[in-house]
This record gives sequence, structure tokens and C-alpha cells, in this order.
Amino acid sequence: MTCPKCKTDRAHRSHRRGLIEHLVCLLPIRVYRCHGCQHRFLRFRYAVEEPEPAPAPAEREVRATRAALKWKTKRREFLLYGVGLLLFLVFLYYITRERGAPSDGG
Repeated sequence: MTCPKCKTDRAHRSHRRGLIEHLVCLLPIRVYRCHGCQHRFLRFRYAVEEPEPAPAPAEREVRATRAALKWKTKRREFLLYGVGLLLFLVFLYYITRERGAPSDGG
């Protein structure tokens, strides 16, 4: 949702405050608040959002690079947690296994 005041894409649904917002929400109108400028505004529930212009090639490249780095980080975390879990299971196996009966030496 785009904020009408600062024109950023940081607006989200908000809780109702006050009598006016509670009464307006009986109609198909919703309350929104912008994270950027804290502006509160009302929007028709079924309003069609204007399509965003296509990002510039440089911006697409930045997004692709960020996505690749995020995936690389997640892959590293999965590997780290997987190895940790495997080591933990091996440790549990060795401490819970049954040992053979002690042999009498004499």
C-alpha cells in the first residue's frame, strides 16, 4: 500500500482509534498507517492499487544480488544446523548404546 503523504510503499493496515474510525469501518473502508511518516489514512476496501513502474535495470541487479546473498546465508545456516544436529545424534547414539558384558579375566 502506498502512502498518499510520503509516496513510499510502507503503509499497512492499522488498528482503529477513536469513534470516527470505528464508525467508518462499518462501511467497506479500512484504516492504514505509514511506517515511514506515521500518517494515518482511510482507503476504500476494494480500491485498486496503481501498478508500480518497472524497476530500473540497476535496481533489478541489486535485488538479484541481495536475493543471492540471502539464499547463500540461508544455505550456510541449514548446513551448520544440519551438521550440529548430526553431531548431536551421534553423541546420543554413543551415550545410549548398550555395552557388552564385562569379560572376566581370570
